[in-house]
Amino acid sequence: MTGPATESCAVYLSAAAASQTTVMLSSSSSALRTPASVNVAAGETTAAFSVTVSAISTAQKVTLTAIAGGVKQTDVITLSPAPVIAPVAKLSGLSCGTASLTGAQTKSCSVTLSAAATSQMVVTLSSSSGALQAPASVTVATGANSAAFSVTASAVSTTQNATLSATAGGVSLTDVITLYPTAAVTPTLSKVSCTTQTLIALTTDTCAVYLSAPATSSTVVTLTSSNALLQVPASVTVPTGSAVAGFSVIASSVVSPVTVTLTATTGSVSQTQAIQLQPSSSAPAVQHKVQLSWNAPASSEVPVVGYNVYRSAAGASAYDLLNPSVDATTSYTDSTVQSGDSYDYVVKSVDSTGVESPPSNVTNVTIP
Repeated sequence: MTGPATESCAVYLSAAAASQTTVMLSSSSSALRTPASVNVAAGETTAAFSVTVSAISTAQKVTLTAIAGGVKQTDVITLSPAPVIAPVAKLSGLSCGTASLTGAQTKSCSVTLSAAATSQMVVTLSSSSGALQAPASVTVATGANSAAFSVTASAVSTTQNATLSATAGGVSLTDVITLYPTAAVTPTLSKVSCTTQTLIALTTDTCAVYLSAPATSSTVVTLTSSNALLQVPASVTVPTGSAVAGFSVIASSVVSPVTVTLTATTGSVSQTQAIQLQPSSSAPAVQHKVQLSWNAPASSEVPVVGYNVYRSAAGASAYDLLNPSVDATTSYTDSTVQSGDSYDYVVKSVDSTGVESPPSNVTNVTIP
């Protein structure tokens, strides 16, 4: 018998039973399960019953025993494991992890098989455009189910589409990549953020302003506070080639909670950060913190360099970035939560090209 399965068996008498006869049944192994007994009806010489065979990893012999009226009979049954059929590896995926490339650059791509290759598989590659150069082929090693390769995009003067093709074993897949010309990027103010949103008494906190791209020249960002209880410098300068500049704020003592808005402005763009000032006498005995941790991706076509942690009020659609820079660790402690509030958190991985992954599952936390 080959498991898992259910098989039909039977017991036999030497003559018709004068009355109902109970035959006791047993098995020498739990891999072959049998009922405790079977009844041969009066006037009958046989009765059927079923045994159940479990899935096993190695072959084994099992003794099935039947006893009635002091007479014992046995039947030895060999149990065999189900044969393992290796899946056929076929070309199943082609991806460069992006739908577009801008300017001259090299991008890592990969081909994926539906199962591990039982022998080396050569995948033929081609590009429909000379502006996107790909190798002639890539080889998936024995035992692997994917292989990486690189494509090189040339600088283009107009937007165009390039179709990358992969073929192996009669299966062809394509990936369309849009090539964009390099455009001049004008940096704009994208965020102002402090390490915490709650300050108690005479506390100094570190904050920073962020541009959407590295500054092409020194950029002065004007800073203001909606309340003199939070002292900020008049401005901060983002140096050429950088997209961030830090500064410090000082919280004065307050007798009751006060919410102060920190505003950063450059050009016609302003960004704000709300900061709550708490009196020292009302500081909670225990500071509430939310400690988050996650697992790194099992695999990534482009190396993951870190993570961004986002938070929103529970149920809200707008999320705020908590960490001022990409965090290389797989944990984060949020010490800016407020008692009685509920928050939603998501994490996005960031690859070496600066591209964020889709968000993780949402984790909801309610602060007591």
